[in-house]
Amino acid sequence: MPRVALKLYLLEAVLRVVFPLLGTALLVAGVSGAIHFGILPLLDAMQSRQWEAVEAKVVSVQTVPADLLFNRPLPRLEVSFQYERAGVTLLASRYDLHYGFDHKEALVRKRADLAPGASVTAWVNPKAPGEAMLERSINWPLLALMVPYAAIALVGGLLLLGGMVAWNDAGPFRRRILQSQRED
Repeated sequence: MPRVALKLYLLEAVLRVVFPLLGTALLVAGVSGAIHFGILPLLDAMQSRQWEAVEAKVVSVQTVPADLLFNRPLPRLEVSFQYERAGVTLLASRYDLHYGFDHKEALVRKRADLAPGASVTAWVNPKAPGEAMLERSINWPLLALMVPYAAIALVGGLLLLGGMVAWNDAGPFRRRILQSQRED
């Protein structure tokens, strides 16, 4: 009885197991990155167009460095500010649509304008006065990060599809190899 070579078993294992696992990981990473850097900021931008401008006072400003272990690929600007709405003083900490994530040089420029005690304009959701942010403009360089994440998701989807096709064709593939060895 002819046997299938070990190399072919290993190739089949890679096609049937590693490709789908790698494809799933890349697909999840790509989709989550595209949602985080592209879709959510665009949705927030559309919703915040209805928000009202109020005067606010900066309480504290802090730059948090990037840390991949804590899922922060870029440095982040944390700003706490106080504003008054319907006679109630509220405290918020959202800087912009991207939650303060930006490139280091841009954060240095932004931080220079936000000294504690400075008066700034905050945008407040009239339906939920506890929701507020200081900048409601779209950060286009960060929005462009959606493109590589979408490409990663596409590669992951193709790897997953290739693994699924290899999984379904594994039986006929093995039979063809056995038949070719018998003919030899």
